[in-house]
Amino acid sequence: MRMKLLLAASAFALLAACTPAAPAPEAAAPVKATLGEFGIDLTNADATVKPGDDFFKYANGKWLATFEMPADKARYGSFDALGEKSENDVKSIIDGFAATPPAAGSNVAKAADLYASWMDEATLETRGVEPLKPYIDTINGITDKASLLKVLATFGYTSPFGLGIEADTADPTRYAVWGSQSGLGMPDREYYLDTSERMAAYREAYKAYVTKIFELLGDTAAAKSADAVIKFETEVAKGHWKQEELRVADKAFKGMDAAAFQKLVPNIDLAKFAADAGLPPLTNMVAYGDTSITAGAKLVDTQSLDTWKKYLTFHIASDNAAYLTKAFDDARFDFYSKTLSGVTAKRDRWKRGVQLLDRTIGEALGEAYAAKFFPPENKAKMEALVANLHTALESRLKTLAWMDDPTRTEALKKLANFEVRVGYPNKWRDYSAMQVDKAKLFENVMAANKFEWDRQVARLGGPVDRDEWGMNAQTVNASYNPLMNQITFPAGILQPPFFDVNADPAVNYGAIGAVIGHEIGHGFDDQGSAFDDKGVQRDWWTPETKAKFLAAADQLNKQYDGYCPFTDKCVIGKLTTGENIGDLGGMIMAYTAYKQSLNGAEAPVIEVNGVKYTGDQRFFLSWAQVWRATAREEMARQLLTTDPHSPPEYRVNGVMPNIDEWYTAFNVQPGDKMYIAPENRVRIW
Repeated sequence: MRMKLLLAASAFALLAACTPAAPAPEAAAPVKATLGEFGIDLTNADATVKPGDDFFKYANGKWLATFEMPADKARYGSFDALGEKSENDVKSIIDGFAATPPAAGSNVAKAADLYASWMDEATLETRGVEPLKPYIDTINGITDKASLLKVLATFGYTSPFGLGIEADTADPTRYAVWGSQSGLGMPDREYYLDTSERMAAYREAYKAYVTKIFELLGDTAAAKSADAVIKFETEVAKGHWKQEELRVADKAFKGMDAAAFQKLVPNIDLAKFAADAGLPPLTNMVAYGDTSITAGAKLVDTQSLDTWKKYLTFHIASDNAAYLTKAFDDARFDFYSKTLSGVTAKRDRWKRGVQLLDRTIGEALGEAYAAKFFPPENKAKMEALVANLHTALESRLKTLAWMDDPTRTEALKKLANFEVRVGYPNKWRDYSAMQVDKAKLFENVMAANKFEWDRQVARLGGPVDRDEWGMNAQTVNASYNPLMNQITFPAGILQPPFFDVNADPAVNYGAIGAVIGHEIGHGFDDQGSAFDDKGVQRDWWTPETKAKFLAAADQLNKQYDGYCPFTDKCVIGKLTTGENIGDLGGMIMAYTAYKQSLNGAEAPVIEVNGVKYTGDQRFFLSWAQVWRATAREEMARQLLTTDPHSPPEYRVNGVMPNIDEWYTAFNVQPGDKMYIAPENRVRIW
């Protein structure tokens, strides 16, 4: 092929030499950034706000003042806008199936059939509660402890304790069976145990919802059944760890053999339970929140079989309400979306269908998405950016004053072994074993979930698959896996405002560059730092350096503890530690990489509407644009309790005051509201 191209070029050259000279073609117009003049939408900014008083509002104030939350959203920002674009892109692929039907039995054919079963609302109404009958019959067949445990071990049922499969913390080249807390119907233990009026109101609303589900199931004593379920779940909640406690790696993750795990659940025959779950004989295991597993197991003996039956019946219906009749779906929406999140309208059904495909058969569409929407040049430029961030952190690690040489050696080794995945996986999942029936939505979802469980079980005993992705190509997110020492950037996030091949370099470094730095930083945050370069959970820090790191992290925690979106509700520093360290370290890494990319030259000043923006200003504004977002109060409060990420405004206003260069870029002075004295600024990475 290459020879043919060369011959064609030679023929063209001879022809041109024998003909009159043609007029020179007009120069192509420069390709413009997608957002604004250089990659930032300056129409969202509010110049009346001093940057040093509220940088988040300075960058996004006009948008915050004028944006109207969509009725079907609990929160909305840059991630959500890009997520909607991704949904539309995936929908265009699905719509294309009508014109060009996929090959029968192929991955995309299964996705198309699953989507069709979701969109067929008439059949859902006709079938009613029929899909639940086999599960409810199984629950009603519980007569003793042994039959209860058999049901709890069977895939598809909810339990206060659960088993999963992931890499082993002691040896990440092999898989382990993990045990963890589970089983609540509300978002977190605090919704059951917090005595505030707001949480009490949520509990009342939950009671109404549980009652409604039992009514739809035909229970003639629905309210009494609801009381039993909520009382049971309150006991479950008492045994759960707090979210911030689960972040303490050396306490939360405990590798052990099956005999040691058996001691956590002395009232359960672990070997039989595992066999009923379809697992091979257990060997290496990990307890995630060990005492919560013990507390959940105790309920097998302390709660009546009748209570267990009500609990299991409620959850098989509630957890799958979206795949049943409109009445079930509406009831679930009214509690989880309206009451807990403040949403006033359901999302369009096709959008929810795309989300369902993402959760159940996402890689089938991811392959088509990547081929259609992710050009090779994006992958190449992203990989170059990652390499620059890697170099930036390496240079910082070599000069960190608070880190001693033995720890530095280990840190550099870990950084050197980082594995970067960009765009999409090297191999795509085979869904041929998954059965899909266009007329049976409920069964399709259960089959998809069972397919995933069986796929994971089949991996036990074999080496860990390092090529497997935990995200789809169309996902708008990024991740770090401490057990694999891998960072992953799906194609979905590699679009404006995060990444634009035509944007000013300062903008790309301040957006996707800082996101890259953030994910690299997770390898060295409060959790990631507990795993070494191979992903093994071990303490590779000297005590002296570890003490300095923890002191800096504690200082950052106290800073974030002082951020209070509501008079009665503040950010929890210990819950958000890792993400806050990631944000701060990511920004500093990205800034270092940006400066290194200039090779000692000054960045050009860009003027827009008479206002001049330096490279540093564009860099910091870009990060602020990425986190432009707002949320309904109900959702904002829920996230403060359950989300390890700080609210968007503090992902900006919490980071900037710790970066010296930000002060210079925007002339921030003592007396400005965000000002922190130099000696009190936190600089970790």
